[in-house]
Amino acid sequence: MIYTELGKSGVKVSAISFGSMRWPSEQACYEIMNRGLDLGLNYVDASTGYIGGKSQVWTGRAVKGRRDEIYFSSKTHFGKAPKADAVRQAIDESLTASELEYYDFYQLWGLGKMEVLKAALKKDGMIEGFRKAQADGLIKHGLGFTFHGPAEVFQAAIDSGQFISATVSYNLMSRKDEDQIAYAGDHGVGVIIMNPLAGGVLGLARTDALDFLRGPGGPAGNGPCHGALRFLLANRNITTAIVGFTAVEEVDQAVAAVDGADQLDEQFRQGLIKQMDAVKLPEGDLCTGCGYCKECPNELDVSRFMQAMRDFNLYGVQGDDLKHWIHSKYPHQDPVAELDKCTQCGQCEEKCPQDLGIIEQINKAKAALIDH
Repeated sequence: MIYTELGKSGVKVSAISFGSMRWPSEQACYEIMNRGLDLGLNYVDASTGYIGGKSQVWTGRAVKGRRDEIYFSSKTHFGKAPKADAVRQAIDESLTASELEYYDFYQLWGLGKMEVLKAALKKDGMIEGFRKAQADGLIKHGLGFTFHGPAEVFQAAIDSGQFISATVSYNLMSRKDEDQIAYAGDHGVGVIIMNPLAGGVLGLARTDALDFLRGPGGPAGNGPCHGALRFLLANRNITTAIVGFTAVEEVDQAVAAVDGADQLDEQFRQGLIKQMDAVKLPEGDLCTGCGYCKECPNELDVSRFMQAMRDFNLYGVQGDDLKHWIHSKYPHQDPVAELDKCTQCGQCEEKCPQDLGIIEQINKAKAALIDH
């Protein structure tokens, strides 16, 4: 396993680490985490909200007895803890739920607007709450932020000097934040990659067009995740990639990708970019299933719909079959009534880390569903 210092924390984390958004069950979480720990993974990204709050509980229980082998990170949204006292309450409640005594790292979750950053930095604001918790030993090594927004907000957060890490959505298919990753690296801030496999697309896709990403054994061996992870590890500004494992064998595949990755260079990285661009998959237009759009004010399951549209585009279904495709994805519902819940308020698009045209896709689907 390759280990790199996370920013200026003095802590070295594994090149591949655990995401906790996609655990299929508590038992799977336990098995995956313990297999990963055995193989040298030592960082986990958790939160209060994943899997309806169960994720942090399962993850905390999974590392019992091995707490000194893992750096545990959690996070809180500004909207839920805008003031210092609220931050402390959120941390206390989260630690209790996770059955932990402390976090190694803590993050401002979902930074995307300048006004949020400015408010967080004010006296009695979110950052002050973080610092007080750190002084009390509840956060051991430092603060970070997860990012979904414009470049100027990212750079202002780095320039504030308050953060040792930035968690950014980035993968071979969607590279819009590459300049921000370089900016963080130039300023000594560690970079943690979320969505490294484009929400599983680069782990599960079976199209022959991605065979160049497969590991030893070709199509019968590792999936395209092998090359997708090596692409990230070749970037010296990236500290670790958090993978949302759903099975133990996925851990083994990811660890295999690390072998020799410290010898990869920019030429290797650019070669993969050239090959990926030649595939003509819809770069940057794919839902990753991250779930940030799930809190629709009208209770439309936006993530479910966008993943259906992603698969429609990715796997080459013909355009004339869109109506039948959508009906197949809503076998026990009226998809027209479901999509009619959308009022085009735009909240889902504001939250989407891939900057997807969600409303445009909903309107496209609604048009296809209308009988002419």
